[in-house]
Amino acid sequence: MTPARRWDFCVVLDCGDHEDRRCRVFLPRQSPLGDVVGGGYRPTGEWPAMFLCARHGHASVRLATDVCRGAETQHPNVPVPSLWQIKCVCGHENCGMERVIYVYKQQDWESILRGISHWKPGVTCGSHKLVWGHDLLSGKEIPNDPGVHTAFEYARGNQ
Repeated sequence: MTPARRWDFCVVLDCGDHEDRRCRVFLPRQSPLGDVVGGGYRPTGEWPAMFLCARHGHASVRLATDVCRGAETQHPNVPVPSLWQIKCVCGHENCGMERVIYVYKQQDWESILRGISHWKPGVTCGSHKLVWGHDLLSGKEIPNDPGVHTAFEYARGNQ
């Protein structure tokens, strides 16, 4: 069986191995970022949004106007990866600023925590870099299956 191409809405990130092969995050048909309505994408008030590339550990900020149509090749028997919404609190002394970051193509919450420990993404938080702490993170899995509209949440200490 040959892989199928799926057209959907995505944001193109700042990383990738070549200008025309930038990494992409495909957006679920329904999420805190917006909904697919008719043939278009209707964003919500969650923008601008920060996206973390699971492959490169690079963070990119995007506007709602950056959402575009894109294609992804996938095997028909493999589910479309979920989008994860990560809520974190900066652990920098006297900061405590809350951030929301989206990551794509991670199997589970533990993979995200391992990835953050490995990448140590450089996210700007005011005048300093965000200080990551696993006890300061919570996550919400947003399935990318158009027939599924439930979400699974992972709170601090409940991994």
